[in-house]
Amino acid sequence: MIAAVDDSASRARVLLADLVRTPSLSGSEGTVADAGSMVGKVFAAAKSHGTEVDSQTVAVGSENAIEVLRGAGDRSFVIEAHTDAVDTGEAERWHDGDPYSGADGWVEYLGRDQVALHIGSARYQAAIRPRMSRVWEGRPGDRRRRIVYGRGSFDNKGCVVSALLAMGALAHATSTLGMQLDGSVVAAYTVDEEDGATGIRRFAAAPDSWLATHGYLSGPRDHDDMLTGIAGVALDGSYGWVPVVGHRGGLQVAIRTRGRAAHAATPELGINAVEAMSRIVVALADGRTEIAARLDASLETSLLGGVTIAVGTTIAGGGVKAVRMAETAHVDRTGVNAIPDWCEATLDIRFPPGRNYPAGLEETKNRVFEMVRDYIDAHIDRTMYSYEMTEIGFSWPVAMAPTLERAAALPLVQHEVRRAAQVLGRAPHLETAPGGTDATYMIHDARIPTIVELGPAGGLSHDVHEFVELDSVIEGAKILALLAIDQLGVVG
Repeated sequence: MIAAVDDSASRARVLLADLVRTPSLSGSEGTVADAGSMVGKVFAAAKSHGTEVDSQTVAVGSENAIEVLRGAGDRSFVIEAHTDAVDTGEAERWHDGDPYSGADGWVEYLGRDQVALHIGSARYQAAIRPRMSRVWEGRPGDRRRRIVYGRGSFDNKGCVVSALLAMGALAHATSTLGMQLDGSVVAAYTVDEEDGATGIRRFAAAPDSWLATHGYLSGPRDHDDMLTGIAGVALDGSYGWVPVVGHRGGLQVAIRTRGRAAHAATPELGINAVEAMSRIVVALADGRTEIAARLDASLETSLLGGVTIAVGTTIAGGGVKAVRMAETAHVDRTGVNAIPDWCEATLDIRFPPGRNYPAGLEETKNRVFEMVRDYIDAHIDRTMYSYEMTEIGFSWPVAMAPTLERAAALPLVQHEVRRAAQVLGRAPHLETAPGGTDATYMIHDARIPTIVELGPAGGLSHDVHEFVELDSVIEGAKILALLAIDQLGVVG
């Protein structure tokens, strides 16, 4: 199995660079009929394995690609990786002004949560998560790694290539040796993880989902109502194949202030909705530590950490008609000489579960919403300004077990740790993630025991100079293929 991955390693680099050069914003990932799109290229790569490959329409111009290596038995193992990526921001901030270059380079670990990226003759220094520094510190003497550079490389096209490599290796090795897996491997290349999570929900989380209609969700269940004949992994740019066993929930909120329009030459005759919003934004920014502390007092923070609030993740108001991103942001506006009568801003709030998890999820989310609303009410003059606050998106917190120690005892986690140690030469520790993954839907809706996040090393997802470690992508394919064997067994 390992040799089969190694035989494909050079092609993997070419494929990864090609996928990075293919923009795939959420909702615009493409279709299998469009050979030049992200989905079209993934579908073609999967078809080359000789496996069964299917597509599933999620929205116009956005399809899931699903690959199945059919086995002899009834068990199944799901490898899920999303194909979309976030926008690039200002292109001029990227190397040579090209966020989608897919350029080769190398990254150097400098210590103290700092790395330096070397692309051509250029050098870019950047901060990384302390969790990623822990991965570097666990590789003593290994301070330089080959990378592929560009938007989506780490989140999530490196994962897509790891899954494709693993599926190709499994198909080749079983065919060459005249063997079968004692169950089926399903690789789902899903769309829209970064925005509405419509891809994973169409694949796994509804009565008419692909998994449900193909009979994968109808097997026996344990005392926690989890399926026992199926397991899975949610691939995302991560910590070098360290199993992530939980992440916080997310609540996205829109706040809209309303004012009264007037000529800008007579501002005293109007009520400025942007000014009202600025007061709310400043109040929340100044008070987020207090809000978090109040919420944390009633939540279970020991495994996943406490509440965080990102204020003003988007904001617009007054005469802003549109914003177009090119080399930089271009604002289409009117009414600069008018007092704005509306403004809208968004918040992203991450929260751990309540103390009776997995019960009480809705109650926990509502408590978070109400605490933020009550804080705003206490800190702005409602007689002068009016606002409304609405939920625009959410995802549940998820944990494979209440503690890292209990998660480490789960067979799925133990198998991954053992295979990672075999491939990497060191046993990985367990982690939790600050952000969300598609595992939320695989666990809570589909009831599939799932490693919450697993993926190659890299950095700067959602930021300029995103990169993924090429060797980690290849190592991951070996781990995934071996993990599939552990989950299903071999016959013949």
